[in-house]
Amino acid sequence: MKPADADHAPAIGARSALHWLGWNWSGSAVLLVLQLAYTMYTGRTVTPGAFGAYAIALTMIQLLGYVSNGGLATYVLRAGVLTRPAVRAAWRLGTACGVLCFLVVQTAAPLVGSLWDMPEMTPLLRLLGCQFLVQPAATVVIATLRRTGRARTAVTCELAGQASGIAAGVALIALGCNPLGLAAAQPAAAAVTLAIVTLRPTARPALPPGPPVRARELLAPSGFLAGFGLLEFVGTSSPTWTAGHFFGAGATGAYSRASYFVGLPSQVLFQGLNSAATPLLAERRASDRLVGGRAAEHVVCAASAATFVGFGALWCGLGPAALGLLLGPGWTLATALVPLTAAGAGMALLCRSGMIVDQTRHAGGVVLATQLTVLSTTFAGIAVAVVEQSLVLLAGAAALGQAAGHLVQIGGWHRAGLLHTGTALRMHAIHAVIGAGLGGAAALGGAGRPPAAGLGYGLVCMLPVVLLCALLRRRIPLYAVAAPRRGCCVPPEHGTPAPNHSERESGSPRPVTT
Repeated sequence: MKPADADHAPAIGARSALHWLGWNWSGSAVLLVLQLAYTMYTGRTVTPGAFGAYAIALTMIQLLGYVSNGGLATYVLRAGVLTRPAVRAAWRLGTACGVLCFLVVQTAAPLVGSLWDMPEMTPLLRLLGCQFLVQPAATVVIATLRRTGRARTAVTCELAGQASGIAAGVALIALGCNPLGLAAAQPAAAAVTLAIVTLRPTARPALPPGPPVRARELLAPSGFLAGFGLLEFVGTSSPTWTAGHFFGAGATGAYSRASYFVGLPSQVLFQGLNSAATPLLAERRASDRLVGGRAAEHVVCAASAATFVGFGALWCGLGPAALGLLLGPGWTLATALVPLTAAGAGMALLCRSGMIVDQTRHAGGVVLATQLTVLSTTFAGIAVAVVEQSLVLLAGAAALGQAAGHLVQIGGWHRAGLLHTGTALRMHAIHAVIGAGLGGAAALGGAGRPPAAGLGYGLVCMLPVVLLCALLRRRIPLYAVAAPRRGCCVPPEHGTPAPNHSERESGSPRPVTT
């Protein structure tokens, strides 16, 4: 039997990445259920106007989060050789930036509230800002656990923290602190996560010694990564800021609910993929094995299936009825916006997954071109929505921007010889046809029915399409990648021997089981 902490072996192979991905997505699935239950509760206890103010306050805190974290988690995940002094330096830098951001929020909160003409936003901002005292350190520690192969420990600590934060939010709202309970959930989650990792000796990762590292030495690499993340965040948050300024708190609350509902699974899927693939690719880069075309194709294929099949079926087809069932009455506008916000969340997942490939191969020019294309296209769509005074067009602007950015990525992959344009468009087209069939069947079955009945009829109507896909599965790109006969979702690079079948069947312990 494997020891409890045997998940920290130094080598991370492709086969191990499968188990690692399983741990990350299993933990993410549990967190998704918790978040949906939390959404169901707050949808019936927090008004659209109050949630709109909270949503804008949260985006402003997340914006400062790029300063407090400074790309440190990404730096830790992508370090070729991670040493104890480097992690300590990241901890010190993150803590110092977090304290600075905390002071900024406490001072500037009234100004931000007046900017959107929402004075109720001020206490929300100040309470949310408390997370800066603990979040950066917790982020560095969790990233260190993932980088050293201890995904099981990282998932457990994160789940315990998130569950504690949700419980604290529910308790405060039930006691009458509404909507301040919403803002208390994130600081409580970060504090519990950090406390578990700090107070539990078995949760501390074992790191090799190394040369001294000063905190300021991390400013350049982590700041570079944070800059790209900041551009990405501005593109995704601009519609929410615009809604708050031009359409009012109630419309902002409806738009934010729809965006959060579809954005949560998008974020969960991306975090699982990023946490599993990035350390593996970092070790390959450290051993001079670059990202091969097959690996790039498989990452894009998985993201394509999640985008077009998953979001087309579950969120465009079943999403409106599911959100109506979660939130209860009074959220009609939010349910109507689900198909467009789902398209935006799906394309964001596809574009962000492509960033993993481009950043790993150090294609900074393609990454920058992608982000600038997303921003410019999104801003153009927002301008049209403001002129037309249309919340629907505003929701579509995000999807249009992410789609334009992904086209830039496809062009970069084609020029680099990683993935031909025809191959990428073909897999997208096949997955899109499947998603449209599933989503159309679900929407047709649930049309004109109450949320619960619409959800049930939609699921039944999807069955014929599911059966047809099962019969034609060998023609589906995702199946060609994930079929057991292929052996692994990330194939060996050229010149790297494939895993021996007898090794897979043997009872010898695996180097990394998470």
